[in-house]
Amino acid sequence: MSEDVSIVGVFDEAMLRHVAGPSALQRGRKYHAEGRVTFSEQTSTSLAGEVRGSQKYKFWLKPKGDVLVWCCECVAASDGAFCKHLVAAVLTAQDGAVEAVSPAAPSKPSAKNALLDYLRVQPAERLAGWLSALAERDRDVEKRLMLYRAAEQPGTLKPALAKLLNAGGFLDYRRSIAYANKLDAGIELLEGVLLRDPVECRALCEYALGRLFPVYGRSDDSSGAIGECMHAIADLHARACAAKPPGQVLAKPLHALQCKDDWGLLALPRYWDCLGARGQSDYARAVMAEYEKVPQMAGDHDRFSEAHGVFSRTEALARCSADFELLQRVLRRDLSQPYHHLRVLESLREFGREREALAWGEAAVKRFPTDTRLRAALSGCLAAAGMLEEAIDQTWQAFRLHPDSQGWDALKRAAGNAWPLWRERALEEVTVREKGQVNQRVRLLLHDGDLAAAVELAREPSVWSDTLRDLAQRLRRSDPTTAGAFYLRLAHKQVDALNPREYPVLVDTIDNAAKLLPSAEWQPFVTEVRKRHARKTKLMLLLDAAGL
Repeated sequence: MSEDVSIVGVFDEAMLRHVAGPSALQRGRKYHAEGRVTFSEQTSTSLAGEVRGSQKYKFWLKPKGDVLVWCCECVAASDGAFCKHLVAAVLTAQDGAVEAVSPAAPSKPSAKNALLDYLRVQPAERLAGWLSALAERDRDVEKRLMLYRAAEQPGTLKPALAKLLNAGGFLDYRRSIAYANKLDAGIELLEGVLLRDPVECRALCEYALGRLFPVYGRSDDSSGAIGECMHAIADLHARACAAKPPGQVLAKPLHALQCKDDWGLLALPRYWDCLGARGQSDYARAVMAEYEKVPQMAGDHDRFSEAHGVFSRTEALARCSADFELLQRVLRRDLSQPYHHLRVLESLREFGREREALAWGEAAVKRFPTDTRLRAALSGCLAAAGMLEEAIDQTWQAFRLHPDSQGWDALKRAAGNAWPLWRERALEEVTVREKGQVNQRVRLLLHDGDLAAAVELAREPSVWSDTLRDLAQRLRRSDPTTAGAFYLRLAHKQVDALNPREYPVLVDTIDNAAKLLPSAEWQPFVTEVRKRHARKTKLMLLLDAAGL
């Protein structure tokens, strides 16, 4: 990201919709309108602070090389997604149109703030009339106002929440987003109830989750909006239990909800201490009763099957109660797959049974000799037993099975000071396997930080497109000529397998090459593309727009 390009300039409407998606964009606008963002850092190219949602989530956005990177603590952004909190942060920054680097730059008033200032000076009677008229025309507004009223009248909150939770049949993509937006009001109210009365909050959260689990099953929640609300309510439920531990009375409703929870929202470790001794006993009886009813031959391959849910709850019980025998009973019920053996090995080490783990690992590798995860785990057992040569041999065998970056790192750790010798051996092994295709070695050299060696090797013609792109991006500043040459090679590959969806990608690649190379080097290629594909109007227009 160029230092003279501001975040305000980068994130226009189209870009926000592209990176966040319609659901996060819509909900982020709502958070922005409600003033939920607080900045701890605000410059033209970076932002940091927190957003008040179901709890406070810290976020940041900053440039890294030629790209903009971001992070938010919320569940929705755990995989790097651009969540509603980041949307709200960008929109709030745009309120002040931050262009200067100084965080002290004065911000311009937004239309939102102007409207808020206007509403604040209106008489209460006039505002009541406006709200009443809105409620008559919009049922969602009416439900939200009824919910606010119920929050101040004990005993009426649950019926108001029930109306809010009513889904009215199947929810398609758009209706799921609208439904989640309505749930936000309920979540806000539950946060207030948590502060006032944790016991009531717990009961209301249990009621809400009981209603939401079947609703979720009848929804197209590909946007993740309803799922995010369920995470927030489950979190409130756990916090309410921690604020005032229910003890024995929690056992039955917790188990009942977990039986409907296919997403692991109600994790037992968060509740174990809240159950108390009697509650733990009642909960254990309920779990063991369902476990004993599962047919002996039932496996847990389908994570949404009833048996899988029972096994997961039993395993969680065994871990929370530190019941080693029960844990082994559950984990060894199905040993048909290498992963099942791996989990047994890990549990043995978890409970300090290193000798048993070593014996189990050796037997498992003999049964599944091509499974790299088992070999890696056995290597750990051998190293713990002081058998370092045997440990590195298992790591080497695992790398030979799958010579990827993960195996490379494991071998590097195991080799220690002898890594230079093992590095050469690993590269020789990959060379033999490549049969003239150097791409894997280039990727490993890049992963190891040896950019010069990777670039030299990448001059061979048998490098894949994604590797060329990665090399070109890394070299833009340090070696623009080589970067441009790689972009041009990439463009040649792209034009050979061209389809309309990839026109913008091709034009972007050519544009990158043109910015780094003299016109004499890239112009002949563009001329040939225009000649060969002259009838592809869309491609010609894109080339024209890029000035190529």
